[in-house]
Amino acid sequence: MSLFRGARTRLAALQMRIEPGQRDENLARAAKLLSTAREREADLACLPATFATGLNFPTLRTDATAEDGPVVEFLAEQARTLGMHIAAGVLLSSGRDLYDAAVLVGPGGDPLGWYHRACVWAGESEYISTGSPGEVIDTPVGRIGLQVSYDLRFPEASRQYLAQDADLVVCVANLFGPFSHPLRSVCRARAADNECALVFASGVGENRFANMTYVGRSMIVDGLVQDAREDQDADVLAEAAPGSQETVIDADVHWRQRRKVRAGLPFHDDLRSTWTTIHGGRA
Repeated sequence: MSLFRGARTRLAALQMRIEPGQRDENLARAAKLLSTAREREADLACLPATFATGLNFPTLRTDATAEDGPVVEFLAEQARTLGMHIAAGVLLSSGRDLYDAAVLVGPGGDPLGWYHRACVWAGESEYISTGSPGEVIDTPVGRIGLQVSYDLRFPEASRQYLAQDADLVVCVANLFGPFSHPLRSVCRARAADNECALVFASGVGENRFANMTYVGRSMIVDGLVQDAREDQDADVLAEAAPGSQETVIDADVHWRQRRKVRAGLPFHDDLRSTWTTIHGGRA
């Protein structure tokens, strides 16, 4: 606890290798990474998208789980045992629909909120249902908005979080390596767009159906850095080294201090008073 900055919140991104369809092995791997995050005193640990199964079109129905299914039970048990918040990507079955979803679980084991990926690319729209813009989840570790993978490429997919005063956007992801060149710039832009921190928790491994590897490159970014003349990378708080290894990265933030900084900037007022976006601003 800092007298001037307020309580510290430690964020952790868990970069994890995901073996397609191997749920038990993936859960065991996730448990080890979550334990490492807890050893580092993380308050919020973020796992990649579809961390338990991968996203494989031929086996989607078999791999998917319900909101009260075994994958969510695993996350609840881990959150209770480790005493921390966990954000994770889940291939979710809901009636006839399948969603590339994200869930935030509290340290008591209860899901605090769900989000279904809104940006579905044309080639997967016959398999994955389209979600809708998310709502901020108010928690003791910050006001959190969730995103999944491809959402990151669309500013509109997170613009509502600026209007909702989000402290943090968590993007759980599995993005293909061949399309990853702009990733660092895009993560920094989304954090700056929404005047918040951003955790990009990414998977590594291979999608054998698509014959492409996942990119990794997990990072934690501060979108409130305004002057980087002294350090051009001042907004990148933590970043996984290049390569396909599993790792845990973490960074500390102080929400009280950051909210004071945000209150002194014009973007919130300008959003509400001078222009309109798809998910925010004036009607």
